[in-house]
Amino acid sequence: MYRKSLLVAGILLGLSTVGWAQFMQGIAMGNYSGTQALYHNPAFVADSRYSIYVNFAGAGLYTANSGVRYNAPYSFLSLITNQVSSEYRNEKGAVLFPRAYLKERLNGRDKWLNAGVDIRLPSIMFGLFKNRIGVGLAARTRVYINGSNITEPLARLLSKTTRETDLQNQHFENQSGRLNVNGLGELAMTVGGTVIDNETDYLKVGVTIKRLIGLYNAHVEVDNSSYSIQPDPAWQNRRQLIVADQVNVKYGITRDEAFQNFKPSVSWLLGNAPAGSGWGFDLGAVYEYRPDINKYSYTEKGERKKDNSKNKYLYRISASITDIGRVRWRNPTYLLQQEVSTSNKILRYDDFQKLKGSEGAFDAVNSAFGVSGTQAAHFSTVLPMAFQLSGDYNVKPNVYINALWVQNLIPQSAFGMKSESMLSVTPRYEHKWYEVSVPISIMNRYSSPAIGLAGRAGPVWFGTDHILGLLNVGNPKAFNLYFGVSAGLFRRPPESANKCWPAEDSWIRRIFHKR
Repeated sequence: MYRKSLLVAGILLGLSTVGWAQFMQGIAMGNYSGTQALYHNPAFVADSRYSIYVNFAGAGLYTANSGVRYNAPYSFLSLITNQVSSEYRNEKGAVLFPRAYLKERLNGRDKWLNAGVDIRLPSIMFGLFKNRIGVGLAARTRVYINGSNITEPLARLLSKTTRETDLQNQHFENQSGRLNVNGLGELAMTVGGTVIDNETDYLKVGVTIKRLIGLYNAHVEVDNSSYSIQPDPAWQNRRQLIVADQVNVKYGITRDEAFQNFKPSVSWLLGNAPAGSGWGFDLGAVYEYRPDINKYSYTEKGERKKDNSKNKYLYRISASITDIGRVRWRNPTYLLQQEVSTSNKILRYDDFQKLKGSEGAFDAVNSAFGVSGTQAAHFSTVLPMAFQLSGDYNVKPNVYINALWVQNLIPQSAFGMKSESMLSVTPRYEHKWYEVSVPISIMNRYSSPAIGLAGRAGPVWFGTDHILGLLNVGNPKAFNLYFGVSAGLFRRPPESANKCWPAEDSWIRRIFHKR
C-alpha cells in the first residue's frame, strides 16, 4: 500500500510538473449538500433543509495541467484502486509506470499545473431562530501543488527527467518557472442569516472566518537560467548530468518537524508556534425567487407559516468570493531558504540519492550549487482566491439544473496557491435520501471539456467531474474524484391538519385542476 501511494504521488507530480475534485460541483450544489456547499458560498448555511448536519469525513483528489496527457494502458481509476492487471506489474507486484505513459503536449508555450488533495474532517452546521440564522464549524486539511510560467524545456525536464533523449546534448537558455507546494490545516466558523424574506423575494448572506495553519511548504523560483544535459562519465555515459551554465534560483522548504510537531491545542493553533499561520475569509450571498410561496405555506392557530422541509424557489442565484487571505511563514525553527545566483555548476544523479527528509533535500541542492546553511527566511503564500457565481433552476419537483462559474483571482506570477477556473452545467435529481447528478464542465482553465457522475445515497456521497478521464478515455489532462460520509436531521414538515392547504394531492386540487 505504501508503494502504491508513492506511485500515485509520483504520477501526480509527473502530471503536475508538466497539473477535491477541487470544487465537487456534482455533489456540492444541491439543497442537501450540507457543509459541502459552504465551501462554495457561506450563505448556504442559513435556511437549510437540515436542522443539524454532520460531515464525518470526506476527501477529494484532483490534478490538471497543460503539458502532458495520461497515456497509460490502464485507467487512473484502476491505478488508485489497485486493480491494475499483472501484465503491467513487475516481479514484486509493483505497478509499472514508465515516463512514456505521459504523452507530451508540445506547443512552445509555458506550462502550468494545479494538483492537490482536500481532506474534509468532522464538521457540523445547525440552524438557530427557526433556521433564519445558520452556524457552521468545520475542519479540513488541504495540500496544493501549483506551478506557473514554466518554460517548456524546463517542464519537460521535470516530467521526463534527463533520460528523455530529445533533451540531451542541447543548450537551453532563458529558462524560468515557479513551483509551490503547500500543506494547510484549517479551522473555520461560518455564520449566515436571512436579510430579506418578503414572500417572493428571499435573500441570505454569510461569512466564513478561517484560522489557517501552515504545516508544510516547498517552493522554487527559477529566473533567466541556462543549462544543458550531458552524458555522465562516472556512469560510463549511461546516465546524464545537468550542466548549469547560469542559475538564478530561490528555493525554500520547511523541516519535517513542521507537521510532525502538530499540537491540537488552542494556544498552538492560535499562536506563532506553527511554521506558518494566517487568516482567511469567504463572503457570499444567495437570492431566491419564490413565485409560488403559497404552495409551501399553511395556517396554524391563526398564524401563517412556511413548510421548512421544502425547497421553495423557482430559481436561485448565488455569488461569493472564497479564500481571501494568506499564510505567513515566519517561524525560523522550521524554515530553510536560499537565493543563489551562480554559474558553471553540475548536478549529478548521485548527489540526490538517499536523502534524509526535507532538510536532506535542501542540503543536497545547496551542495550542488556550492552554498551552505540557510538565509533568514520569512515569506507569505496567498490563498487560492476565486469568484464563484451559480444559478439553480427548479425544472419540476426534484429536478434541477445548476450552472457554476469559478474564476481564479490570483495572478499566475503570485507566490502561493491558485484556484482552477471552470464552467459547468449540472442537471440533477434530488431527494432528501438520495441524489444523482451529471456535471458537464469546461475545466482546466477552460481548456478541457468533461462529463462527470456524482451521487448521494443515505449518508454516503461520491463522484467525479471527469469520468472519462478517470476511465482513461481520450488521453486526459485532468482527473478528479471525491467521496465522503455525512448525515443530518431534516427540518420537519408542518404537523397541522391545515398544512399547505389544500394539500397538493387533495381531492379539492384534483377537482379544480380538471375544471
